Amino acid sequence: MKKWLYLLLVVILVTVISFIFISNISNVSHNHAEAFFTIDGSLVDKVVQFIDSSQHFLYVSALDVSHPIILKTLSDALNRGIDVKVLTENPVVELPSKMDISKGLHHVKFMVNENGVVFGSANFSESGLETGLNDIIFFSNEYSERFKKFFLNAWEYGKITTTDGFLVSPIDNVEESVVKLILKADKRIYVCIYALTDANLVSALKFKESKGVDVRILTDKWFRSSPLYKVSTRNIKVVESRMLHHKFILADGTLITGSTNYTESGFHKNVEMIYITRDKQLVKEYERVFSEIENSVF
Repeated sequence: MKKWLYLLLVVILVTVISFIFISNISNVSHNHAEAFFTIDGSLVDKVVQFIDSSQHFLYVSALDVSHPIILKTLSDALNRGIDVKVLTENPVVELPSKMDISKGLHHVKFMVNENGVVFGSANFSESGLETGLNDIIFFSNEYSERFKKFFLNAWEYGKITTTDGFLVSPIDNVEESVVKLILKADKRIYVCIYALTDANLVSALKFKESKGVDVRILTDKWFRSSPLYKVSTRNIKVVESRMLHHKFILADGTLITGSTNYTESGFHKNVEMIYITRDKQLVKEYERVFSEIENSVF
């Protein structure tokens, strides 16, 4: 009897330990990304902390790298022996930098080091990290190698390559992927975007609105000059007093975000990257930001 009781206790103990282990693994896999937003305050300190965490390398990709604090922190990293490289549309003369030679803009925005990746809509500039409405996502170090590979292919060979878990313009069919997700949505489509001039995407939004889907658009004031402004959806808000630089869509429970403006150039010419996820925590955070902007006095 004691032997059976002992075996039963061992089985229960192993089961409990296995459950805890599996739960911890699940939590790690679902907490691999954390988002931050300028609507909540400056992002400069968070980016500085990321740069300072670099031990061997730090590679930066963006249209604009000009924030004075970021430039000083990058210079400090270089001076302490970190392999710092900057790939941008505009040269950064005080750092090892190259200009992208591809036909479109070098518009993808990220930093990568051994500890992870900073990715999002924000350039590393004052408007990107402070005054404009932007977002960044911190990914864990399991993403480091793929972004490092993407960067070095562009840096060394001028070659834009695919990246696991992301869609890259102009080599992936990003427009088709985004439109398909729009057409699959049956409850809500919330668009928060700086530039919206892609006719196929606007047509898909109009179609879903006609089918009773809750379609809402937040966009920047420059959109008033777009010919698509007059044919856009009914529920549209133009942010006047602050640059709205976000590039995200919430389609039911799916989040689409990244560097891509929804334009012909953004989809087919520029170097861009988007991330598509159903991570509930990220979706919840972007829902909050959409609601705050929609209900704000911007």
